[in-house]
Amino acid sequence: MKKQWCTRTLACLLVLAIVFAVTACKDTGKPGDASKPDDLDFVTLDWYIGLDEMPDHDMVNDAVNDYLKEKVNANVKLFYWPAAEWETNMTTMLSAGQDVGIVGFGSQSKLDYVVQSNRGSFYPMDDLLDEYAADTLALFPQEIWDSMRVNEKIYGIPSLKDNCYIMSLIYNADMADALGLDMSTVQFTDWRQIEPFLTEVLEKRREKMPEYDEYPLCGNVTAELPYHFQLETFLDHFYAVANIEPFNNVAAYDSDTIFNLYETDEYREYARGRQRMVEKGIFAYDYTGKTEWNYSGALFGFAGWGYTYMQDNLYGDAFTTKMIVSDRIWTETKNYFSAGTAISAKCAEPERAMMILNLVNTDPEFATMMRFGIEDEHYIYDDNDKMQFEGSKRNSGERADWGYYYWYAAPVGNLLIVNAPEGLTGPDGIMLKEMERYNNEAVIPTHMGFVLDVNPIANEIAATTNVVMEYRDTIRSGQLESQAEVDAAVDEFVQKLKDNNVDKIVQEVQRQVDEWKKNK
Repeated sequence: MKKQWCTRTLACLLVLAIVFAVTACKDTGKPGDASKPDDLDFVTLDWYIGLDEMPDHDMVNDAVNDYLKEKVNANVKLFYWPAAEWETNMTTMLSAGQDVGIVGFGSQSKLDYVVQSNRGSFYPMDDLLDEYAADTLALFPQEIWDSMRVNEKIYGIPSLKDNCYIMSLIYNADMADALGLDMSTVQFTDWRQIEPFLTEVLEKRREKMPEYDEYPLCGNVTAELPYHFQLETFLDHFYAVANIEPFNNVAAYDSDTIFNLYETDEYREYARGRQRMVEKGIFAYDYTGKTEWNYSGALFGFAGWGYTYMQDNLYGDAFTTKMIVSDRIWTETKNYFSAGTAISAKCAEPERAMMILNLVNTDPEFATMMRFGIEDEHYIYDDNDKMQFEGSKRNSGERADWGYYYWYAAPVGNLLIVNAPEGLTGPDGIMLKEMERYNNEAVIPTHMGFVLDVNPIANEIAATTNVVMEYRDTIRSGQLESQAEVDAAVDEFVQKLKDNNVDKIVQEVQRQVDEWKKNK
């Protein structure tokens, strides 16, 4: 059963939202009516973002401050740190109880939301959201906000981006035409459908394009789990069934059951299939480092997950690319606290910080400035009101200086309201429109909002993770020489997991899920 929820509001409502983001002005100078910023005491906050610093940083920071001064009588000092420095530096600062103002978190910034929330590093947002950011609250349904709770409190605003799992096949449209394939009839609702389809394509390519026999048919054999199984991840390496109907990927499990995927018959079947497809020539297990294959025109496709828009010439001019997206779209708790923004627990101005976060999530002009910089300097709008880089002051000529450019910028608010060139989003912003549609249509699992307490099983998790790292890549890459070797490897893998107490992990997760559902 699919649950739909709204992720965007009309542009006119966004304007009104700024007015309602804060309460009525008070004579004390405390945050009040954002339509009267001069009635607020002027403040400056730090804002830390886990991305590499781009050219023109200071110029953009000044423009951001001009905008914030007008809107909420505040300035920010933007700090951008690369991923290699981020986690260590930020964790040290938070542990020391420093006021870091506004701070990004999640997979891109490598700052764990749950861990830092439990440590008391972040400021509880519930009251701030209610009072100063009602329009930001409206971006997500209650189920999503509940998924952000740690010890019953919300500590972060999730980024609005592609918040769901999207399996896809990126394919060579020119080859498909030459082979006489009707791609409009191709569907991937089950990972088992991939092998027979690609086997047929390989046979046709061998018949009609023998010059490509030395190449595999497709790239990236190691497409990650759980995308082929559509499972909910409570840990990085162990999975639970999501409430997807009809759910025929892992048979005989219901949505309340926790289990170790690696000891199921379905995983063994998946591993055997990987080996068969490498043996046939559909994939090459030693694909790493052979990226030139991508651009040769010899490959038919790239099985994977992600984007809702694909440029026709993603791999240069050798061939035209198209995309088929699975109709099984789903989400889970981890997708929301994997990237977002929090307020430091020691922040001197949490109310003003929330006003700023409300702007970056609801104000298209501000959200665009944070990602692309300054109009005319870093981008322009053409006669058709389309954004483009060419012709702007910082992106002209030889383009020695690309200027400010944070397109995806997951730890920075709402991607869906950002103005962007069609080269990034497709004609008429189709990528963002499709992203919104997929978010709206994604299945929300029954376990949405559950957060695992790893402390009772921390040692077991560490031990079994090492086992997974030892076996998983070899098995999923299909590099074993026979089905018998696959079975032997899976048997050894499962036994070693058991020897390192994987069953204790499963039992403890099940206990916590049962308790959580009882008290929900």
